[in-house]
Amino acid sequence: MSTIYTARVTVRSGRDGSIRSDDSALSAPLAFPKAMGGDGKGTNPEQLLAAGYAACFGSTLRAIAKTSSTTLDDVVLLAEVDVLAEAGVYDLAIRVAVSAKGADEATLRELVEKAKVACPYSRALRDSIATTITVAAG
Repeated sequence: MSTIYTARVTVRSGRDGSIRSDDSALSAPLAFPKAMGGDGKGTNPEQLLAAGYAACFGSTLRAIAKTSSTTLDDVVLLAEVDVLAEAGVYDLAIRVAVSAKGADEATLRELVEKAKVACPYSRALRDSIATTITVAAG
């Protein structure tokens, strides 16, 4: 494979720091969420992962629908990333709820299954993070 794009982001001071992309399109303070003892006055890695995963999966889903001669409208993905803890060991879980207009539920499920195989985020995280994707026709 050849590289077609490289995202470059600088993070300063970890979860209580800041992020900035090399093109300045992304710039934000980072903070621990209140549920993890922080002040919650910034974004966090879990929100960024949820956004990235859902955006990539949604684009992949629309592309697959198009190649299947299906036009999906109003594609909405609600992504949730859980931080799990047990005996001092932390893990993540991802849940994505997909809805769209332009396809019945069975067709949308079929397209989602194909997107799971094609989406770079799905492939990268498949064996390392428990992921659940649910479908509801728009």
